[in-house]
Amino acid sequence: MNENQSIRRIPRILILMLWVLVAISAIATWKLKSQSDLALKKIESEKAAAAKSDPDKAPNGTNNNTDKVSKGPIWPEEGIEDFSLTERSGRKVTKKDLLGKPWVACFVFTRCAGPCPRVSGQFYQLQKDLKDTDFKLVTITVDPKNDTPEVLSRYAESVGADPEKWLFLTGDQKDIFHLIEKSFLMPVQENTGPARKPGFEVIHTTNVMLVDKDGRVLGKYNAVNDAEMAALRKAVREQVDSETKKKEKQEAKPKQATPPKAGMISLTPLLTHQISDRLSALFLSQTEPEAEEPTAAAAAVEENQVEAKQAPDWVLQLPTVNAVLNGLATILLILGYSFIRKGEKEKHKKTMLTAFGTSILFLVFYLLYHFALQSYTGNASRKFEGEGPIRPVYYFILITHVILAASVPLLAWITIRRGLKKQWEAHRRIAKITFPIWLYVSITGVIIYFMLYHLPGAA
Repeated sequence: MNENQSIRRIPRILILMLWVLVAISAIATWKLKSQSDLALKKIESEKAAAAKSDPDKAPNGTNNNTDKVSKGPIWPEEGIEDFSLTERSGRKVTKKDLLGKPWVACFVFTRCAGPCPRVSGQFYQLQKDLKDTDFKLVTITVDPKNDTPEVLSRYAESVGADPEKWLFLTGDQKDIFHLIEKSFLMPVQENTGPARKPGFEVIHTTNVMLVDKDGRVLGKYNAVNDAEMAALRKAVREQVDSETKKKEKQEAKPKQATPPKAGMISLTPLLTHQISDRLSALFLSQTEPEAEEPTAAAAAVEENQVEAKQAPDWVLQLPTVNAVLNGLATILLILGYSFIRKGEKEKHKKTMLTAFGTSILFLVFYLLYHFALQSYTGNASRKFEGEGPIRPVYYFILITHVILAASVPLLAWITIRRGLKKQWEAHRRIAKITFPIWLYVSITGVIIYFMLYHLPGAA
């Protein structure tokens, strides 16, 4: 008798533990929703500040000054001012140290609760996509009072920064603000008064800046716009390829050709160029012209290479579809539970079978999404960009969700099978275990989707 009572207590303890986890998830989500609202306010203030400093910016956020060739650059022709900042390793970095190769700069701070994690996430993607490209990534903190080299070092490790390719700079706040405003022509200011909340101490731009090998700013690209980041990847490749071609031309010394005999035409140079072009076409699938400006065909190939890293829209919509299926499964499970409590067995049966079908459909779309993401982008999963206390909360929810989700198909199938065979006592015993696990997995699936895709910093 005592043994039976202890067995009955197990499902109750399990139910209690799972609902405690759901409560933690709900509280965390509510807290994050308030952070999201603050982030939206910050973005609106950033847009207002950017509109004052950049009159060419249209009200809808698009840049009217896209024709840089005809209108000319808006940044100083002589390049950015010299600077001396401290890298996370402790060494000094100046403008001279960055000359000789293109680099991309962004402005964030480590305790930011707004778009900074997303900007850093975009830099990580640049580092990954252009790992064989000779350029630098430079993150400049806008909160140097807090972001010491030690703090930046921990932050760099958390975002997966390669110390050889990605620099993190700090220094005097006055010098940094001056550099951002005068050389990069971007807005930055410290928040004061009621607007100064934890995680929103500084207002700054989400634009990242492309700088050439001579220290001149070539353009700005909004890190929260995937299309602009694709354009940035293309622009970086163009800069690096252009410099590579120049070096190859300088290193290649023309050989003294034997002058042809009178009355004869030398075919050697012509044949050499033809053979070289055909080999290039054979092994590289395209020929590169000697001119500095790429041809339309070469530009099209390069654009396709950039787009290959971007998943198509139907893949990007699958997480939303999966969240809807999880939400539907949650509703069906609650309905099925209410039906059996009322003794309506037939309605309970149909509802639970529908819930099982919905969960199976979710599993199919879930696997399809991750396989497709791996195929198009080289990454099978999405990195969580949240920073601070929310990270352990997110990973706790994610780990419990994944572990319990692995058991749901088997438990649900055994429970349904016993019910269909009318083995009511056995069905009831396992249902007390299956139901809370299944319900927890469905609810946390929706919460994980919200945290991963709709929090500040999510793309």
